[in-house]
Amino acid sequence: MKQPMLFPETKEEMLAIRKQPQKAVNLPTALHQKTGILLNAVTLLFVSSLVVFNLFSSNVHWTAYIIFIPALLTLGQAWNMFAIVKDGVLSGGRFVPWKHIRSYKFEPIDTNHRFYGYAPEVNSGYELKIETNRRSMSCLVTSETVKEKLVEVLNAHLR
Repeated sequence: MKQPMLFPETKEEMLAIRKQPQKAVNLPTALHQKTGILLNAVTLLFVSSLVVFNLFSSNVHWTAYIIFIPALLTLGQAWNMFAIVKDGVLSGGRFVPWKHIRSYKFEPIDTNHRFYGYAPEVNSGYELKIETNRRSMSCLVTSETVKEKLVEVLNAHLR
């Protein structure tokens, strides 16, 4: 987080990148990511207290864990951030170093795309999908110039 940010550099670039179709990304600072930090802390505190309760309880309620599986799987989406830094890509709650990124591609958002219809800016944009060794990450790009800048930055680091 304390590395120099290569992308987005300007306010226009930040407004053209989205993790969720409805709103632009925030700066990758703790001040701008209060919701993600709070949601992570509350969920992890509740799950850990549930584990401690089940360890000391005579009635073990393992079915209560099923409720929190979707919450734990979507914790990374609470972080509305996307940035390319010197050592890798920061997307949501994940940081992926350059050596773990295999490829990337831009998919145009058309009428059959899952993000079509959320916002007029998104309808004419692209979805950037970054393939890693384990999972993929994605973000939405709403500007052609920002897409070209992303291609330059990604190509420079993935050679």
